[in-house]
Amino acid sequence: MKTNIRKRISTVLVGLGTIFMSAGVGLLASCSPDEFSGADPNGIPTMDGVDFQLAVDQETNQMVATYTPQAGTYPIWILDGTSYSTLSEVGYKNTEAGTHTVELKLGNRNGISQAGKKKEYTFNETKIDYTSDFRKITGKEWRFANKEVGHLGCGPAGTAGTEWWSAQPDDKKDFGMYDDRITFTADTRKGGTFTYDAGADGLTYVNTGTTKWGPSDADFDVAIGNQTAAWSFEVYDWQDADGNVTPQTYIQLAPNTAFPYISSDAQYENPKFRIETLTAKKLVLIYETPDRSIAWRFIFTSEEAEKEWNGFDPDSEFNMWKNAEYTMFFWYAPGWSQIADPAFEANGNDYTVTLPEATTDQWQAQMAFKTNLSTNAATHYDFSCIINSDKDLNGATVKLVMDGDDNVFYFTDRIDLKAGEDYIFWKSDMPGIDMERVNLFFDFGGCQAGTVVNISSIVLKDHANDDGTVPPGNVSMSYDDANNLWKAVDDGSAFISVTPWFANDGWSQIADPAWDHNGNKWSLTIPEGMGGSQWQGQFPINTTLATAMDDAYNFSCTINSDEDLNGVTIKLTESDEGDTKHDNNFYFADRHNVKADEPFVYKMSGVKLPLNDAHALSLFFDFGGSPIGAHIVISDIIFEKAE
Repeated sequence: MKTNIRKRISTVLVGLGTIFMSAGVGLLASCSPDEFSGADPNGIPTMDGVDFQLAVDQETNQMVATYTPQAGTYPIWILDGTSYSTLSEVGYKNTEAGTHTVELKLGNRNGISQAGKKKEYTFNETKIDYTSDFRKITGKEWRFANKEVGHLGCGPAGTAGTEWWSAQPDDKKDFGMYDDRITFTADTRKGGTFTYDAGADGLTYVNTGTTKWGPSDADFDVAIGNQTAAWSFEVYDWQDADGNVTPQTYIQLAPNTAFPYISSDAQYENPKFRIETLTAKKLVLIYETPDRSIAWRFIFTSEEAEKEWNGFDPDSEFNMWKNAEYTMFFWYAPGWSQIADPAFEANGNDYTVTLPEATTDQWQAQMAFKTNLSTNAATHYDFSCIINSDKDLNGATVKLVMDGDDNVFYFTDRIDLKAGEDYIFWKSDMPGIDMERVNLFFDFGGCQAGTVVNISSIVLKDHANDDGTVPPGNVSMSYDDANNLWKAVDDGSAFISVTPWFANDGWSQIADPAWDHNGNKWSLTIPEGMGGSQWQGQFPINTTLATAMDDAYNFSCTINSDEDLNGVTIKLTESDEGDTKHDNNFYFADRHNVKADEPFVYKMSGVKLPLNDAHALSLFFDFGGSPIGAHIVISDIIFEKAE
């Protein structure tokens, strides 16, 4: 979102009894229980010497006026010339800045005073409700979105700050700025405490030309250290590149506050950043110098930084390779004529081979670890190693094979090695094979003369043993992929119906929720009266999709909500048919929590039906226990046959 001033305006007459939008004597005068022979014009009250007290709270934009009535009279308050109240105290609240009037007249049984006492008061600031923004920005750590193009950039003032320069992914990885963290707390109506953490190196990256820590002709690191300071949301006028001026919401930090990148002395002295985007996971800030000579762009994310995947843990107690005994085998044959074995060095789980002459074909540069390790068919296994060549080497082979039988192996993969780059070779959850002795082969046929190859961190382990590592997801899915079967549901050709079943805590069905389907989005609003238990908020999408139990499938969907949802059930199951129930023939039935304003992506890969083929499928979402009025959007549903 491009953040313009967000005015959530409320105008309130504060708890003051009867309020009239228009009134005459007959409305305001009360009837006496005594005998009343008619109004006496000479008995109408006057305002001579009458005054009232006025209190204005600028923090809350609230006014309170009070008056102690005289015997036989009552006050008549007129607010901004239109709203009336007859109690001794009246209040008015408005989140907008502006000037207002309050007038006091007196009334009795004979009528209302002709004159009145009028006063003006002013609310100095517009008070914006930042509840939603606080929910998005607090309670998490923000860091540079270093994988995103333009996470740091600069350009002319009044622009997005990328026209002159835009950082590429990991462009500044050598300068320590990617481990810096910032956090925000909400302690006041529009702000709180800002914390800057300089990261593991304790340094802050500073732009050339900044002089507070010494001049430099290049960007440099400086030891400012960690800081805490006050911060707040503020609204300032902003001028775009075309000269248009609009109020915009800024993040204002206290003077002399550090930041993950300090572009100038001026930024440090008065750090205020225009909010271009604020979501639960993305924060885009723009800083402009006071002389409008440049705009700097900063993109932050609250998602945890992905840990670099370097294979399974070679030091884990579960790594079978740690206890392996082996003998080395070489067969080096440029032009298919064998020559002397290449030079080889071993240092623990780190091995280096120097390939003496150029080879042209696969299997002309073989080396193998012939081990005493064994595997069995009852166990699944994980494998990984790191390979690094000092020269480009295309078509290297990695093969985990049974000793004595080249045709029985876990894998035999060919890979391309780029000079100087680590190649993380790994396999996960491989079905076991009965092997009395396991050999690990490498072939570097096609190498250049003098190529040096390093192999390290070899791991072979039981897949059931958790060594604390998390392999990256190896299933890539796209909604627009031609293999996505769910697109036929979204376009209507495989869609039957949506049959909500919402119930109260007594399990009596209530009215269906308001729901809508548009393109790849299904939206609904939790209705009044829904109960707090699972299955009391069912939202099934019924389809004609039919699947076979022998086939494996991948599934993904995204859920967004404007309220926290606890225990949402997601179930893909065979559809019921008449009186026949198929509740137990499902691909998955999981419960997950969904955080407000944070997209929740649910993903399953390689799932199968347990009982029989499905004649048709229903995708169930259950929101039992969710907050009444929560607006939920389900999007990008993907269902495809696994490769």
